[in-house]
Amino acid sequence: MRKTKLASAGENVIDPKFFNFVAQVAHFFATYGIVLTAGKFWHWTGIAVAAPLCVAYAAVHEFWYDPRYENPVTRGSDLEDFLFLVAGVTAAVVAYAI
Repeated sequence: MRKTKLASAGENVIDPKFFNFVAQVAHFFATYGIVLTAGKFWHWTGIAVAAPLCVAYAAVHEFWYDPRYENPVTRGSDLEDFLFLVAGVTAAVVAYAI
C-alpha cells in the first residue's frame, strides 16, 4: 500500500494526467465560448469572423509561441492542444447551426 505524504514547498504535486484533462477542457471551452458568443451577438457574421480568428490564434499559439515561451514543466502536446481548440470552434459552429 502506498503511503501518502504531504508536499514540501516547491514540489510538483499535480497529477500530470489530471492537469492535462483540465487543460484540454479549458482549451475546448475557450474557443467554444468565443465563437458561440460572437454568433449570439452578430449571428453568422460573428461566426465567420470569430471561427477563423480562433483557428489562426490556435495555430500561432500552439506551434510558434508555446515551443518558445511556455514553461517546459507544464507544456503538453502542441498538436493535442491545437486539436482541442479547433474542436471547440467546430462544436460552437455546429451548436449555432442547430
